[in-house]
Amino acid sequence: MKFFDVISDRFRSFFSSGSKSRTDDPDTYAENREKIVAFSIALIISLCLWFIVNLSRDFNVSIEIPIQIANVPNDEIVSSDVPESAMVNLSGEGWNIISVYNNPPRVLLTVQDGSVNLADQMRNQISAFSDLNIIQVQPTQLTVETERKATKVIPVINNVRLNMQEQFGLMAQPLITPDSVTISGAESKLQDITQWQTAEVVINNVNSDIQRTVELQEPEFGLSLSPNVVSFEAQITEFTEAEVRVPIRTRNLPSGMAVTYNPSSVMVRFDVPLDQYSVIQGARPFRAYVDYSVIEEDSSGRVSPEIEVVETDYFIRLRSFQPPRVAYFRIVPE
Repeated sequence: MKFFDVISDRFRSFFSSGSKSRTDDPDTYAENREKIVAFSIALIISLCLWFIVNLSRDFNVSIEIPIQIANVPNDEIVSSDVPESAMVNLSGEGWNIISVYNNPPRVLLTVQDGSVNLADQMRNQISAFSDLNIIQVQPTQLTVETERKATKVIPVINNVRLNMQEQFGLMAQPLITPDSVTISGAESKLQDITQWQTAEVVINNVNSDIQRTVELQEPEFGLSLSPNVVSFEAQITEFTEAEVRVPIRTRNLPSGMAVTYNPSSVMVRFDVPLDQYSVIQGARPFRAYVDYSVIEEDSSGRVSPEIEVVETDYFIRLRSFQPPRVAYFRIVPE
């Protein structure tokens, strides 16, 4: 049986005997209370003595020590990968180990090109703890390289995906503010960076306008962004389906030539914001046409018209048109 199980059993036996004799024998109950108090005091004293005795012994532990680069010139930046911390294996008295473990010193590395003996740096800066011995440092050596610092302004690419509820859609392309960020880092690392994406965000069941802050993707070591967040705004509205019949015309028709189509028009189906549906009734917001060059290159006798939006006052989205292909007849002048 474990130590704490034994302690629990004793406490339960004391309390059960105390509650059982509380009404029968007050003297027995008082005696049991004294036993509990005496046992608790003895346990606390024992634990304190155990800590004092054991922490006076030597221990061997591994501690993570933060690394900080110091004295970096304003026009330079560290271009090599320097770890944020080093794993140090220490030996020494328990009391000293606890003080270092609770408040690990930050090792400062002076910027200089070339190899740095991290073990020597650790020994020099932890020398204040004279009773501690550094057995091993990982990594033992570090390569610190510096490069000229540069900045660059690049556009932000939206990486937010909106999953709309049925019949809802965007009134316009989402707005990212600001639309560009300043990236800083080593000159060689900035050469191939032409844009920066927002973090991947998915918003489901969208049925109203959205305005929120979106983080940018985390830059790699040695690069920094300003700002590192942007504002994302999207106008959402409910759409309804509408349709309109549009006659087919011919573009770039040579002088004296004529082309007729069968059928002579197409039925265009499109989505329009619900609040614009009544206004757009009776309007013809599309144009259907066939370029004459397509007819000259065709040998099947059927062509597919192109549909063009001509009304910019409405936010409309083309869905489909019927028929997708029409027959044509060229009238050649005599």
